[in-house]
Amino acid sequence: MLKFVQFLCAHVDRESDNADSGSDLARRCHGNRMTENDSARHDGDFGADFKQKLWQAFARSVRDNVMAEVAVQVLRLGGMMILARALYPEDFGLLKILFVVGMFANLVTEAGLPEALVQRKELTPEHEATAWWLSLMLASASACALYFTAPLIARAMEMTALTTGIRLLCIPVLLEGTSVISNARLRRRLDFRALAAADVFAETAFLSTALALLWFGYPRFSLAGGLGARYTIHALTIWCADAHIPLQMPRLDAARDLGRFSLSAVGAGFTVVASANADYVLVGRLLGSTALGYYAVSWDLLRFVISRLHRVAVRVIFPAFARLQDDDQELARAYKKLISYLAIIVLPVTVFAAIAAPEILRAIYGSKWMPATEPLRLLAGGLAVCGLREGIGPMFYAKGRPALDIYLNSVRLVLIVATVSFLSRFGLVGVSAGMSIVEATIAVAGIYSACWLIKLKMTSLFSSIIPGLRLALCCAAAAMAGKAIVLLCGIQGPVALLVLALPTAVTFLLLEKSEVNRIVIQFFARRGIPVVQA
Repeated sequence: MLKFVQFLCAHVDRESDNADSGSDLARRCHGNRMTENDSARHDGDFGADFKQKLWQAFARSVRDNVMAEVAVQVLRLGGMMILARALYPEDFGLLKILFVVGMFANLVTEAGLPEALVQRKELTPEHEATAWWLSLMLASASACALYFTAPLIARAMEMTALTTGIRLLCIPVLLEGTSVISNARLRRRLDFRALAAADVFAETAFLSTALALLWFGYPRFSLAGGLGARYTIHALTIWCADAHIPLQMPRLDAARDLGRFSLSAVGAGFTVVASANADYVLVGRLLGSTALGYYAVSWDLLRFVISRLHRVAVRVIFPAFARLQDDDQELARAYKKLISYLAIIVLPVTVFAAIAAPEILRAIYGSKWMPATEPLRLLAGGLAVCGLREGIGPMFYAKGRPALDIYLNSVRLVLIVATVSFLSRFGLVGVSAGMSIVEATIAVAGIYSACWLIKLKMTSLFSSIIPGLRLALCCAAAAMAGKAIVLLCGIQGPVALLVLALPTAVTFLLLEKSEVNRIVIQFFARRGIPVVQA
């Protein structure tokens, strides 16, 4: 993840050097006279200065997100090890459905307005005020709808415990809805330090609330209560960072300006969330909450690193890409770097997760989660490709083409519904194999669409993935060697996972030692660089 910062720092240095060299040359050739050539050079310097400041802000945002993710994952790992052993797979199946319900409620609240605010080149106070009042109205409507439809959702899913869980989310969803415009303002300013802090505090609230309810004898409400606490604390932290209450009333012309983009954005958002969660809903409905618990844990383990990359860097990319939306050459260069770094991180980790699946499940979650082993391995192939598509959403939105997300995820939704409905007769194994194929297919189609937008050839992009493929093969060989030692010596428990992880980690570091050295240089030897000190 830190490799993103390294690339951006190097980019800043090159831009600065080019701008300084151009300025020195002009002064030597023309002295201090201001000619037309000087004016053109000045404009060029302004463009270089703009890119430099943009990538500096981007790198600072990545750094803040890295620090937040480290804190969040330390908390999450310890808390989940306790919760997974104290609760049952069906409890986590119910939690996954609550996540889905919360996502759709937040989509209704946002209505594409935050994305419209971030994407606009010019933003007025009237735009912000209109978006704020609209989001407040939609948040209130969403919370009321959740309360009254909770029994219907529980009946449709055949999960009676959902009613109480959904109603626990009503007030937190309302609070989260009131903070979406402040969230967008922070993203537009690339002020991800506050957003990173909100993530840390929210995760702390989730785990502390869930563990407290478990301790006081309310295990059935622990995960739902923790989720409600997460939404609440996240919203309050955003409010503290940007307490924005507009004095203006909403304006019809501002609503029209935002509506041109937000309607497409909300349509894309609904299709993304629906396609990303349709398999969970179908597995829970067709195979039950216990099977959903195993399936959800398999996905969560495989997407662990991918989700961290998204939170650390990919979600920061949209505001940065939006500033460069008219510069296809610069976007193509940044996208190739992003894909390269995703491949180097995602592919080795996914391969290791597939090989070490039983050891990971036993060490982290306990023996009762071992039925998730085969689904995890079958899903790994699709997830390896799926992780490479993380940058396509920001590209679609930055180029003002969120409709592409709608088309892509509509196809994904249809394929998921057909695949899960048909293969559910073969149980969780059949569903996992089918979903792996669907995710890989959609990932390739999405990457091709992003390349088409910025006039980037797929062959050129594929060359950026080759180092990651080579590294994944080497790490797979190291993991298999560790696996052989574990089987021959009969090692079990956390020690078995350590024996598998150690040779894999050493192989990764040895093959990437030049990049590791550069990161060390960036963060220690060159502390005079502004992006490092900030």
